[in-house]
Amino acid sequence: MAYRVIQWGTGNVGKHGLRLIVERPDFELAGVRVYNPDKVGVDAGDLLGSSPTGILATDDVEAILALDADCVAYSPLGGVLDGGKQAIEDITRLLESGKNVVSSAVEEHAYFRPDIRLNAAVGVGERLQEACRKGGTSFFHIGINPGFAMDMWPITMSRLSRRIDHMRVTEIVDMSRYNSIHIVRNILGFGLRPDEPSPIDAAMGDVYQNPFYLCLRMIVDAIGVSLDDIRYSRETAVADHPLEIAVGTIEAGTVAATRFRLDGILHGRPVITLEWVWRIHEHAAPEWPTGDARWLLHIDGDPAIDSEILLTTDEDARRPDSLAVAALVANAIPTVCRAEPGVLDNLVLPPHGGGYFFGPGI
Repeated sequence: MAYRVIQWGTGNVGKHGLRLIVERPDFELAGVRVYNPDKVGVDAGDLLGSSPTGILATDDVEAILALDADCVAYSPLGGVLDGGKQAIEDITRLLESGKNVVSSAVEEHAYFRPDIRLNAAVGVGERLQEACRKGGTSFFHIGINPGFAMDMWPITMSRLSRRIDHMRVTEIVDMSRYNSIHIVRNILGFGLRPDEPSPIDAAMGDVYQNPFYLCLRMIVDAIGVSLDDIRYSRETAVADHPLEIAVGTIEAGTVAATRFRLDGILHGRPVITLEWVWRIHEHAAPEWPTGDARWLLHIDGDPAIDSEILLTTDEDARRPDSLAVAALVANAIPTVCRAEPGVLDNLVLPPHGGGYFFGPGI
């Protein structure tokens, strides 16, 4: 059967998602929700630079709600600008209208458990569950992190272990192509002095209000243990000369690379380490793991396990992490549509594979 799918949002993730929906033979594009007035009334194919689809983009939410569709791929670019409040309004209305929702918009929605009390998700799980009950639908949030690289991937690899002494997962991302000075400097802290506060450091340091805490929780819940404590640490490296990146100049003596770490403590020692190495230039902190859209997994134990994910793409903005998120969303749609109504997560959603094989003769 063909699943009728609505793409909500056509930003970095949403545009990739729209292309996936249009390409897949088991999907039928049912609608496109856009925010940019210049995109309203434009054929979805024109948004992609491809053949017309007959589906025109709209900013009319009521028109989207009235469509006949099996699922909505909810990936608005600004999904968290208001702390996710508008996202939860949109998602509950979609679920109540009889449409399943697979979302990448709000990281805090990746994993709900009664004792997890992230401020942005308090009461949200219950509200989503009620919307699913009313609409006979299912909700699933998925992303590259949280949602896959730093939780589902190590969980899957841990199945090879007889004994785990320590697990380390490292994310490496090159921020040099990001074109928002607000994100790069004001949020992430690049271009600031090392002693200047940044929102990302404050957010990461508030461990139990940090969406990346969900990654740790998914891992230990899957393995079946409870951590005694979680410790946060941060390192920075500064530019030794001015660096030119997409948002302008990063001056010498300001932050050009940062390394965050969460250590999960059990019986007085770290048993899980999640770390993020983000930089705005390849020459910043070369002694740290290098690359772009790269994840490393090392498990000390028996057997010792090393694994790597390295993503590349030449499509659209050439940001493979955005494409990976869109693919995770789209590939989950058939399984979510077949699931019993309710709020789903990686530990309860049945296993499923990727998309389709494409090419000549297929």
